[in-house]
Amino acid sequence: SGCPLNNLCPEWNDLVYTGNWEQAYNRLMKTHCFPEFTSRVCPALCEAACTCNLNGDPVSTKENERAIIERAYETGLVKAQPPKVRTGKKVIGSGPSGLAVAMQLNRRGHEVTVFERNDRLGGLLRYGIPNMKLEKSVIDRRVRLMEEEGVIFKTNVNVGVDVKAAKLLKDFDRVVLCCGASNPRDI
Repeated sequence: SGCPLNNLCPEWNDLVYTGNWEQAYNRLMKTHCFPEFTSRVCPALCEAACTCNLNGDPVSTKENERAIIERAYETGLVKAQPPKVRTGKKVIGSGPSGLAVAMQLNRRGHEVTVFERNDRLGGLLRYGIPNMKLEKSVIDRRVRLMEEEGVIFKTNVNVGVDVKAAKLLKDFDRVVLCCGASNPRDI
């Protein structure tokens, strides 16, 4: 497919082509947590792999992905999806991949807390990608949605310094380490 995330690009591209935007959004979200991020920063390997490229121009999949998610926000398709039942299990995570883990675990009913060492959330998304590629309001919009779903975010917390491992293991059922720490063993 050309997509390292195994997104269903041909399917949602066809749905966009036929004007089925809601179905395109639903199909996009089957394999993707944050299309509002990747549609801005992905190198679009799918376009290089597009078979339309054999006889003409490839489908502009990256632009279609961005159009789908932005239209979904504009039309109210993107809504908070808090779980109907909580499992009682408490999980923590941190870092850019921690947002995806937090979303998935929260939707499965776990209580999720994301610790961030910096004063704002997003890690590499916020501090490593320039505004011309990813506007920070896009990150904030998704974080607000995750808060509505019940994810707890704690900023300015340096795990391993401000909160020790023993405390985390006592207070949480599982710890998911998704960080850019230079030496995760220090945590």
